[in-house]
Amino acid sequence: MKRKLLMVGVGISIGIGNLLTAMPNTALAIQKNEQLESEKKEVQEKKSELESEITQKEEKIGEIKQQKVGVEQEIKRLDLAVSETRSKIDGTKAQIQETKEEIERLEAEMKVLEERIQKRDELIKERMRSLQQSGGVVSYVDVLLGAKSFNDFINRISAVSTFVQADREIMNEHEADIKQLEENKAEVKTLLAQQEDQLKELDRLEVQLQGQIQEQNKVMAQLEVEEQKMHEELHALEDVGELLAAQEKAIQMEINAWNQRQKELEEQRRKAEEERKRVEEERKKAEAEGKTPPPLPEAPPPVVNNGAFMNPTTGRLTSGFGMRWGRMHFGIDIGKGGRVGNVPIYAAASGTVTRSRLESSYGNVIMITHYINGRQMTTVYAHLDQRFVGQYDRVEQGQLIGYMGNTGDSTGPHLHFEIYDGPYSPTQYSGGHSNAVNPLQYVSF
Repeated sequence: MKRKLLMVGVGISIGIGNLLTAMPNTALAIQKNEQLESEKKEVQEKKSELESEITQKEEKIGEIKQQKVGVEQEIKRLDLAVSETRSKIDGTKAQIQETKEEIERLEAEMKVLEERIQKRDELIKERMRSLQQSGGVVSYVDVLLGAKSFNDFINRISAVSTFVQADREIMNEHEADIKQLEENKAEVKTLLAQQEDQLKELDRLEVQLQGQIQEQNKVMAQLEVEEQKMHEELHALEDVGELLAAQEKAIQMEINAWNQRQKELEEQRRKAEEERKRVEEERKKAEAEGKTPPPLPEAPPPVVNNGAFMNPTTGRLTSGFGMRWGRMHFGIDIGKGGRVGNVPIYAAASGTVTRSRLESSYGNVIMITHYINGRQMTTVYAHLDQRFVGQYDRVEQGQLIGYMGNTGDSTGPHLHFEIYDGPYSPTQYSGGHSNAVNPLQYVSF
C-alpha cells in the first residue's frame, strides 16, 4: 500500500512538474510587457520631439513666406520705379528731340538773319554810294555846303540827319538781332545740356534700379530654395512621423498580442491546475478505495520559442554589412543568381507589418516590428518585385510576404535585408540607423 502511494505521489509530482514547465513565468511575462511599454514610450517621446520639430519647420516656412511677400512687394515697388524712370527717360528724350529741333530752327533763323544783315549791309552801302556820289564822290559835307539858301541848308541838314538816324537804327537793329540770336542759342544749348544731364541721371537711376531688382530676385531665388528645402525636410519629418506612428501602433498590437497569449497561457494554466486538483482528488479517492488511480493527464506541448530568426530567402550573399563604395551599407544583399521565376521572401520572425509601400530608394519595401526575447526588433526587406502583406498585418515566421525584385535604387535582382535592435531608426534620429546590426549575427548565408 505504501509502495502504491509512493508511486502515485511520484506520478503527481512528475505531472505537476511537466505542467509547470509548460506554463509561462508570470514575472517574466510582466517584465516583457513592461519592456514593450517602455519601447512604446520611447517611440512616443520621439513622436513628441518630432512634432516639435515639425512645428518649428512649419514656423520657419511661414517666416520664409512672409519674407517672400516682402521681397515681392519690394520687387513690385522697384518695377514701378523702373517704369516711372523709363517714362521720364522717354519724356526727357522727347524734350531733347524738341530742343534739338529748336536749335535747328534757330540755326535756320540765324541763316535768315544773316541774309537779312547782309542785305542791310548792301542797302547801307548803296545808300552811302547814292549820297556820296554825284558824278564823283559826294560827302554829307558837300551836300550841306551845296545849299542855296538857309532853308535849303536846314532841309539838307534834316535829310542828312534822317539818313544818319535810319542808318543808326539799322545798325542798332542789326546789333540787337545778333545779340538776341546769341542769347537764344546760349539758352537752348544750356537747356540741351541740362536735359542731357537729366537723361544721364535717369539712365544711371534705371541701371541702379535694375541692379536692385536683380539683387531682390537673387534673394527671392534663395528664399525659394530655402523654402523648397524646408518643405523637403518637413515632408521627411512627416514621413518619419508616419513611421513612428506606425511603429507605435505596431508595438501596441504586439502588446495586445502578447497580452492575448498571456491570457491563453493563463487559461491553460488554470485548466491544468483544475485538472491537477481533479486528478489528485480522484487518486486520493482511488487510494482510499484500493482501486487503480486514473492516468495522469498529458502535459500541454511546450511553448514555441519565437526568439530565433530564420533566413528570409535563399541565395548567395553578394554584399555584406559595413562600408561599401565609401558609404555605410546597413544590411546584407542576397542575389537572385540568375534563377528564373519568382524567388520567395519570407518573414524572418513573427510580428506586425510597420510599413509596406514603394519608395524611391528601397523600392518595394516591407518593415516588420518583432518582439523577441523581451525586446523589440525590426526587419527590413527591400527591392521586392511584389508585396503580399500590408501595413499592420500580423505575420508569422516563415510566412510568404513577397518576391525578390529589382525595384528602387538597385543594380540587379536581389533582397536587401536589414535588422535593427529596436525600432527602425531613420536618419533624423539616433544618429541615423545607429541601431542597425549585422544580420549575419542572426541568419546565415
